[in-house]
Amino acid sequence: MPTIASTNGRFFVVTDCVPQVRAAATATAAGGSLAALTSATVAEITFPEGAFATVSTCDTAQPGPTAWFATYNGGVPTGCVYAIDLTTGRVWTDNANRAAAWTRFVLATSG
Repeated sequence: MPTIASTNGRFFVVTDCVPQVRAAATATAAGGSLAALTSATVAEITFPEGAFATVSTCDTAQPGPTAWFATYNGGVPTGCVYAIDLTTGRVWTDNANRAAAWTRFVLATSG
């Protein structure tokens, strides 16, 4: 399973494009767990320069490398799923039903 490690080694991205319903299982299969983020930990998510340059982006409404993750500041709004732009650190929610048609990478935590 192809992965890219963050510069601090705490996070990694599985660069397989998967629907959100498979995100947790994909993180586990890669040896981690689906990331639970806070306002503070988002700043820790940085990757080496050009890390995504040769990776094909997934089928999603947002341009660039994006990834699913589990929770933000301890929760998930009802009927929503979380995603993050891996180059800017921007976090957002998508309606779970609408997001079911898209694929993204998976943001996981090590260990």
